[in-house]
Amino acid sequence: MVSVILPSYNSEKTIAPVLRALQNQTFSEPYEIILVDSSEDRTPEIVREQFPEIIYIHLPQKTDPGTARNLGVQKSSGDPILFIDSDCVAEPNWMETFVRLHRETDYAAVGGSVLNGNDPENEIAWAGYMAEFREFLPEHPQREVAHIPTCNISYKRRYLEELGGFNPAYYPQEDLDFNFRLRQAGGKILFYPGASVRHNHRTDWPSFKRHQHNVGVITSSMLHILPLEGADIARSKIKTLLAAPLLPVVKWWRTIRLFKTVQPQTLKKHPRAAMILALGLVPWTTGFVRGAFHPRTRKT
Repeated sequence: MVSVILPSYNSEKTIAPVLRALQNQTFSEPYEIILVDSSEDRTPEIVREQFPEIIYIHLPQKTDPGTARNLGVQKSSGDPILFIDSDCVAEPNWMETFVRLHRETDYAAVGGSVLNGNDPENEIAWAGYMAEFREFLPEHPQREVAHIPTCNISYKRRYLEELGGFNPAYYPQEDLDFNFRLRQAGGKILFYPGASVRHNHRTDWPSFKRHQHNVGVITSSMLHILPLEGADIARSKIKTLLAAPLLPVVKWWRTIRLFKTVQPQTLKKHPRAAMILALGLVPWTTGFVRGAFHPRTRKT
C-alpha cells in the first residue's frame, strides 16, 4: 500500500483536477488518497460528490498544512508516503516514479520538479514561478539536495514517525525545518526531475505582492533558527539593514542567471515576468527585514 496525503483550505477552484490526476496515475498497485481539508468554501461538496472513494477528513477550523499532513500520516497505512498540495496537478507517472525510486534506493526522501500550471499568458504567475521554484526546474539534473518543498516530495514512513512529523510552529516553512532535521538524523534527499507536478500560482498583483512579503518574513525568521545561507545577516539587525538595499538585486540576478542557463525559453517568452519579479522583490525585502527584527516562528 502507498499513501498520498494532501492538505487543503478553500480549494474549490483547484481540487477537482488535483484529485482526478491522482486517481488516473499509471501506478497499478493499491494506494490511498487522504485529503485533510479545513475549507469554508465548496470544497467539501465537490469532494463528496465527485470523489467519494478517497479518504476525506474535514476539520471544523482552518488548519495549517503541517498539522493537516501530520493528521494524514496518522490516518494512513502506506509506505512510502507521498505529499502534494491542493493546487498542484501530478503528472501521470508521478506515483509510479516515486515508489520505484524508494524501492531501488535508500534515500529517506525523494522529490521532483515543478512546472508552471497556470495560463501560459499570465505574467504574474510566471513571476511567482520564477520566484519560488528556480531550484526545482525539470531541466536540473538528478542530484542529492538539502530541501524539496512538500508540494512534491515523498518519504519512507519511518522517518516521518521517528522525527515526529512537521512542526506547525514553523508554518509556512515547516517542510524546510523537517528536511533539516531529516538530514541531521542521517537521512538523504534525492531530487529526481522526472517526477513532476504542475503548480498553480497567484495571478493578480495584490496577492502576489502580499505573498512575496510573507515569504520574506518567514525566510528571515527561519534563518534565526536554521544555520543556512544568509543566517548571519538575518540574525544581526545591523547586517540586515546594511544588506537590505542589495538583497533584491542579488536575489533577482541569481534567479535570472539560473533561468538564463537552465530554462532560457522562459525569459525569452516572458520578459515582463522578470520585471514583475523585480518589483515583487521589494515587498520580499521589506518582509525579510521585518522577519529579521521580529521573527515569526518559535520553538516548541
